[in-house]
This record gives sequence, structure tokens and C-alpha cells, in this order.
Amino acid sequence: MTSVVNFNYRRFKVICFHQKLLWGRDRILFGRSKTELAGQHPFSECPFFLVSGMGRSGTTVLRNCITRHPDIYALNQESNYVFHLMRGANLHLDNEFDQRNLVVKESLFWELHRQFLLSLLWPAGSLLQDKQPKAIATYSKLDPRAAIGLTKTFPQLSICYIVRNGIEVVSSYRAFDNFKHLSFEDVCRNWQFHSLITQYVRDQPHCTLIRYEWLHENHPKLVSALMNSLQQIDLEFHPACLTPLRQQFHPTLYAGESEADGIDPAKRKDRWKMWSHEEREIFAQLCGETMESLDYPIPW
Repeated sequence: MTSVVNFNYRRFKVICFHQKLLWGRDRILFGRSKTELAGQHPFSECPFFLVSGMGRSGTTVLRNCITRHPDIYALNQESNYVFHLMRGANLHLDNEFDQRNLVVKESLFWELHRQFLLSLLWPAGSLLQDKQPKAIATYSKLDPRAAIGLTKTFPQLSICYIVRNGIEVVSSYRAFDNFKHLSFEDVCRNWQFHSLITQYVRDQPHCTLIRYEWLHENHPKLVSALMNSLQQIDLEFHPACLTPLRQQFHPTLYAGESEADGIDPAKRKDRWKMWSHEEREIFAQLCGETMESLDYPIPW
């Protein structure tokens, strides 16, 4: 009997701890409605802006553009926690058994996930803002399931997704030391996997698709796309968003490539010439359909 009492007490303490983490309360708020919850995260009502895209596709530059907006408070580092949490939450509710046995209302389920995510990305004790931002932003990889979870978690959401020619992405991966453990086929499959989220982004009004080749300071399509994505969260475009594009790009050099060729965008598209015949066949088989859907030609 004693062990049962002790177990329940420890469980009660764990629940208390999580309630404090989510709401900053000193007691459990049993039976309270969402509108009665006090001490929520300071960013609870802020519109949420997410930058996403496959690695080596310009995600860092795009993220830097968004963080320069004076009305956006951004987590200027790459973390995939948004993807893992939102995908898991949406997967949970897609399961009929789990949904039927949910112990809170679905609206509160997503509210709790919003508070938890905000507390992990922007711990209240680390916030140094003098004023409340008009929006918050971060980066994460994404798939349709995680994106749907985000739409349920944040009432006002804008997703900005960047794509790049698969030949350039695969070549850049192969030249980057951190990805040497991946085979050519692995990298091709990773790039092709993003076709699912790309189609989702094209179909959703709160999503904006940006192409890597638009990353120039005066490119009209880039400015138009940034304006559209910012309008989704009631913000106007600001010229400061283009500041990072004035900096010199330092691309990863491919084997046997000169520095001048590595900087030249036209030459980077020719990296396929350094691939073996077998690698070209693998790429065409795995990535051909996605290349076509994005209007990127396969030149061989």
C-alpha cells in the first residue's frame, strides 16, 4: 500500500513540474478552461514564421533575410525540433485509437503543444526583448504531416520554403565533409523526399515557395515572395531583409573545381559532368520526376 501511495505522489510531482514549465504556475489548474490559464509564454499570441528547405539549398541565407526584419524576433539557428514535435503530435491524432482516448479536448492538446514548443525554443528567462515582437521566426526541416501540425498549433502561420536544383544540391552534399558518410543514392533520395513538402507548399495559401536562383538583392521574384510570406502574418516587407544578400557567397568547392567556377552559378549547374555514368542514371531515376515538376532540366 505504501509503495502505491509513494508512486502516485511522485507522479503528482512530475505533473506539477510540467504544468510549471508550460504555464509558469505554482499549482495545477485542474478544471480550468483555456481562457483561464494565466502566465502563458510571452509569445503565445505571436504569429509564427517558419523558414524551411533541404540543407545546401540556401536555408541559411533565407533565414538571415527573415531575421533582419525589425518586427520579427527570430531564433537565428537551425534546429529540427519543430519538425519532430509537430510531426509526432499530428501522427498521434491521426491514430483513431489515440484520438478516441485523448484525455483533453483537441483544441487544448494543440494549445499545450504551442506552449511547450515556445518554452523550449524561447525559454522565458532568456528573453531580452524590450518590447513584444509582432512575430517570431525559426528554422526547421518539414514534411506535410509536420506542416499540418503547425497549422493546428499556431492560428497565424507563414511557411517559407526554399528549393534548389537537385544537381547542385546533390553535388554540394557530396563535396561537404559532414556528409561524406552518405552514399550518392542516399543524397538523391533525401532530395527527392522533399518533393512531398514542395507540393504541399504550392497548394497552401499560408505557404510561399522560393527558388535558390532568386537569392539576389534586386531579384523581383524574391521581393514579391518575401512580401507575400510576410503578409500572411500581417507584416510589411522591409528593405533590411535584403541585407544578407549583399554578402559574398562562399560555396563548397566540388572535387577538381576551381574557386572561380565554384562561385559562378552557371558553372555549378555543370557539376553533373563530374559524375559517373552510374551516378547519372541513379539521379535520373530517383529525382527525374521532381526535377521536372520544379522546371529544372536534366541536361544529359
